[in-house]
Amino acid sequence: MKKLLVSLLFCTAGVSVMAQRAKVSSADENLKKQDLEKAKADIDAALQNDKTKGDAKTWLVDGKILEAMGTKQKNPALADEAFSAFKKALEIDPKMKEAVLEMNQPLFNVYATIANAGYANLNEQKWDSSLIHFKKAFEVADFYNSKNLGGSIPTDTALTFYVGYAANMAGKKDDAFTYLKKASDLQFKGEPALYVILGQLYEEKGDQANWLKTIEQAKVLFPKDKRFNDMEMAFYSKTGKTNELLGMLEKKIAENPNDEAAVLDYAIRVDNLANPRDDKGNDAPKPANYEELMGKAEGAYKKAIEMNPADATANFQLGALYFNRAVVFNKELNGLDSKQQTSAKAKELQGKVEGLMNQALPFFEKADAGFTAKASSLEASDKQTYESCLYALQKIYAIKNNNAKVEEVKKKLDGLGQK
Repeated sequence: MKKLLVSLLFCTAGVSVMAQRAKVSSADENLKKQDLEKAKADIDAALQNDKTKGDAKTWLVDGKILEAMGTKQKNPALADEAFSAFKKALEIDPKMKEAVLEMNQPLFNVYATIANAGYANLNEQKWDSSLIHFKKAFEVADFYNSKNLGGSIPTDTALTFYVGYAANMAGKKDDAFTYLKKASDLQFKGEPALYVILGQLYEEKGDQANWLKTIEQAKVLFPKDKRFNDMEMAFYSKTGKTNELLGMLEKKIAENPNDEAAVLDYAIRVDNLANPRDDKGNDAPKPANYEELMGKAEGAYKKAIEMNPADATANFQLGALYFNRAVVFNKELNGLDSKQQTSAKAKELQGKVEGLMNQALPFFEKADAGFTAKASSLEASDKQTYESCLYALQKIYAIKNNNAKVEEVKKKLDGLGQK
């Protein structure tokens, strides 16, 4: 009787195992019929049984069902669960024959569902969520490509860029740098923003060689994008390489001798090189070639005015060049002690101040007329320039004791503040 009992017990166990394996088969069949709820119920039952939850086949079918549900619902959480199931299946049986036939397309669908969720979050500016999904998509691709499943997920350069972009927007600078550098190495041409951001990251790291290399790479890939010329000029300016910057600026003028905007831009940039400021906006020490730079800036301003005599900005800038030089001499004059106030040196400085103020005045007046003519359509930057012009005019008229003009300018300033 004992033997019969034992025999019956073994039979019962066998029937239980067979029943649970039947659940796996039933789940697979229901998946093929797209009855996903029944398929999931069957596979969950198999996963709860000690005899079948350790089978690679059980986890493979679970992964396929979860993938189908995730793809249908566009649900990255389900897709991630499917990924975990596929990993479990190959962990149990790394050489399972069914994997090549049955895991290939589902794993790709998992990758696509998670990546698409990342793009959706990106469009909604949910940077942290976007980054999480993009990084998970890369994890899926790396796993897929490492398992010899009969295919591969090629490197997606656009996705590589966007994960870096999302990381940068989320303030995750290390992640941003890793992915953006990879996208750059892959010569991604879809977004010039890649090279703008990567250049900024190299600048923050103080890596001047790669900062410049990134700008140069961008100029080759996007020859018509003017931002990269500006970035190159900023690089030379911020790194103190004024000779290189001047060379670039002068080459640009040589190529566009009749371009008024280019000539004025050149004049302003050279003026700024001659009169640098620190990070707080205070005057920094003048360069050794200050007089040379000021001469070039003055000549370029005059050329711009020749090309367009009514240009308010060009007239203001030339007036400001003379006015600012007068201010420098005036500071030196005020620094003399009482005994020196009647000296030849004082008279010389006074003469320079008055001469430069007289030079500045007609250009400020032309700028005033130009800005007044388009007062109703002034942009914010023009409004700020106009305000600076009026303050300078008020100062010059006060020095000349022209009270009527001082009051006239004051009214314009009051009116400007009310707009």
